Amino acid sequence: MALAFTLPATAQQPADHKDTAEDLRLLANEQIKSGATEEALATCDRALAAAEKEKPADGQPDTAWRDERSKIYIAQGNAYLKLHRNDDAVESYNRSAELAANPAISYFNICAVLYNSGLMEKAIPACRRSVQVDPSRANAWFILGSALFTSAPMDAKGNATITDETRTALNKYLELEHDGPHAADVRAMLQMAK
Repeated sequence: MALAFTLPATAQQPADHKDTAEDLRLLANEQIKSGATEEALATCDRALAAAEKEKPADGQPDTAWRDERSKIYIAQGNAYLKLHRNDDAVESYNRSAELAANPAISYFNICAVLYNSGLMEKAIPACRRSVQVDPSRANAWFILGSALFTSAPMDAKGNATITDETRTALNKYLELEHDGPHAADVRAMLQMAK
């Protein structure tokens, strides 16, 4: 049985709505939250088209315009992620990173998607970029340390031989989130390390 779906009031366009890139991006975010993910993708396409029309003239500052496009690509990546289209999500986050004045969120999203997909070899460089851009993001340190830990050789006693980078990443997580949600896992990995 199919259920009828109506967007909540916050996800519907008001009568005086303008199709600016920002307004469309905000609408797409609301559509994602409400579960209208396919509609959100279409709205992101409209937002990108609107952004092209809003492009500053040559020689004019374009930082705000580039950041808005970056945010649209993040919304698009989030929609793809909800649809389990991880490769498309990573591609959108990469486009976002290319445009953003501060690509920290984009790089972290790439790091997390690749890690959650089990693609540790790809997650590691993405996490390195994330912590380089924003060293205060504890979860990026956790993912980097965890991804590196998974490739550590184990001896017969269950001890892992970890690299200095792995130890640094795990300790940095604890420094930032001493009692955080991953603290017990990090302590367990460090106890297994030699």
